[in-house]
Amino acid sequence: MRLGYVGETSIECSPLLLLLVVWLAISGTLAACLTVLLALSLHELAHALMARGLGFRVERIELQPFGFVARIERAVGWNALAVSAAGPLFSLLTAMGCAAAGAKWTLPFVAAFGKANLSIALVNLLPVLPLDGGRMLRVFLSRFFSEDTCLNLGAAMGMLAGGGLLALGIALLLRGGRNATAAIFGLFLFLAALRERREGGHARMDAMLRRHKALRRGESIRVVHIGVHKSMSVSAALRRMQGGAYTVIDVLDDDMRMIGRAEEARLLAFLARSGGNIPIGEAMRIDRGPKG
Repeated sequence: MRLGYVGETSIECSPLLLLLVVWLAISGTLAACLTVLLALSLHELAHALMARGLGFRVERIELQPFGFVARIERAVGWNALAVSAAGPLFSLLTAMGCAAAGAKWTLPFVAAFGKANLSIALVNLLPVLPLDGGRMLRVFLSRFFSEDTCLNLGAAMGMLAGGGLLALGIALLLRGGRNATAAIFGLFLFLAALRERREGGHARMDAMLRRHKALRRGESIRVVHIGVHKSMSVSAALRRMQGGAYTVIDVLDDDMRMIGRAEEARLLAFLARSGGNIPIGEAMRIDRGPKG
C-alpha cells in the first residue's frame, strides 16, 4: 500500500503492519514491540544514509511488520561493503551508548532499547543472505567466484538457517513454549532468502530498467568502461558488469587492440535472443546493431 513520496523515494506500508499494531495493542505488548521496531527502523536508516552519502539512490522505503526496509540502488565492491556494514555498526554503537547511559542512570527504556540494538546487530551479522553479514560476505566472495555463485551460496545458507530456526521454534512451541520469536524469524528469513534467490536472476535487467527510468527523470548515471578479450563468453562478460553503473565493454583482440564496443543493453538483448555461451567477439559479428 503506497502512502506517497518523499522526493523521489516511494513510501509503502504493508497491510500486515496495521494488523500487527492492532494485535499488539490488544495483547498488551505494544510498547516492547515498538521499541524493537524503532531500533530496526534506525538500523535501516543508517543503511540509507550511507547509501545516499556514497551517491546511491534510495528507491523506496517499506514499512514492514519487522521495521522499515530501505530498498537501495545496488552498490558493488567496497561501496556495497560500506552500505551493508552501516546498519550493524550503528546498532552496536547505539547499544554501547545505552549501556554507558545505563551505568549512570536507571532508565528502563534505555536498557530495553540497548538490548534490542545489540540483538539486531548480532543477528544481522550472520553470514547469510539477505542479512547484512551475508551481503558483506558476498562482497568478499565476489573476488573469487562469479556473482551467480555468490548469490546462490548466500541464499542457500539463508534458507538453511531460516528453515532450522523455524523447525526449532515449532519444536519449542510443541513442548509447551509460548515464545514464537524463533519460528517467526525463521519463517521470515527463509522466505526472504528465497525471494533474494528468485529476484537475483532478474537483477541485471532490473538494474538496467532502473537506470533507464533515472535517465527519463532527468538524472545522470555513472558509466563504467571495462575491457575483455574477444574469446570471453557473453555470460562471463555480463558477470563483470558493475551493478551500480551502466557498463560499456570494450572488446580486445590478442594484440590489445579494440575491435568493438558493446553496451550492457545490447549484450542483455543478445543473451535473451541467442544465449550466453557464444564468445563476445563472435556475438558482435552476429549482432549487426549499431556500434557504440
